[in-house]
Amino acid sequence: MIDVYLVDDDPDVLGSLKWMLEGLGIRAQGFDSGLAFLTKVDLARPGVVVLDVQMPEMDGMSVLECLFARPTPVVPVMLTGHGNISMAVKAIQQGALDFLEKPADGDKLLTLLKRAAAVSLERCESLRQSALLQSRVDSLSPRETDIMHRVLEGKLNKTIAAELFITQRTVEIHRKNLLEKMAVNNVAELAFVLSKLRP
Repeated sequence: MIDVYLVDDDPDVLGSLKWMLEGLGIRAQGFDSGLAFLTKVDLARPGVVVLDVQMPEMDGMSVLECLFARPTPVVPVMLTGHGNISMAVKAIQQGALDFLEKPADGDKLLTLLKRAAAVSLERCESLRQSALLQSRVDSLSPRETDIMHRVLEGKLNKTIAAELFITQRTVEIHRKNLLEKMAVNNVAELAFVLSKLRP
């Protein structure tokens, strides 16, 4: 199981959730505020956070906003004693996987944590692939980047050469180099992998 975090300002709820999860074989780290969670956890690692909606200073919805202000594989599950449908919908729209009401049922929570862990690992791999792809794009020279954009616009080597005042052979060399750096075989593959970088 990946890292599991519990965020609730009520020490009794935090203690009972930790106790329940330990009984299910899951070690969880508890935090009494959203700010403590956001500042003490490595949000680049895969993980699941069970997050109370209503807390002083920084409520669960604010933690969600901060959590997703940058790419992270951490998957939030919202927990509340005062749930309503509109709040649940808003939480899910902001990136929460699901919404549970207190007191949390152990079987439901375990099922949800397993699902969230799988999603977190998928996100982690996706973020890793995006970082790798971005590093490949960053490795292109300015000329290769320029040619790449023109190739993706569907322009022929001859046209690109005329626009850039270089020989067609030079365009072909840059094109070959950029395809190699991007680890693709053709322009269709290049367009496909670059589409993964765009949100």
